[in-house]
Amino acid sequence: MRVPTRTLPLVLAAALAAACGGTPTAKAPARFTVTLDDYLIRPQRIEVPKGEQLTVTVVNHGRLGHTFRIRSANHNVMNITTIPPGGTKSRSFKLAAGNYTMYCALSNHEELGMSGTLIVG
Repeated sequence: MRVPTRTLPLVLAAALAAACGGTPTAKAPARFTVTLDDYLIRPQRIEVPKGEQLTVTVVNHGRLGHTFRIRSANHNVMNITTIPPGGTKSRSFKLAAGNYTMYCALSNHEELGMSGTLIVG
């Protein structure tokens, strides 16, 4: 398609104005939900943006109480205490870019499959 020569400067000016951006907009905090069931965390893999305040809501659909923790390679970076069956808890936090493990710390629940991956980046 051929653009008339008179129209080309107007098109270029509009494109440049759009590229410069307008009023900056604030991003809402990154929110995600994790569901705990007996020996299962869903979803198993979550990706969230880096550098933002994160809010997790954890819902326990299991018949047992469960905890929810996030750990880096070296230590726990976020803990939620025991959530009773049918219960819900939320927590806000910030994490550096990287891969983290989400898991239940009770008894042998992690070994039975209650773990997943959180990717911040």
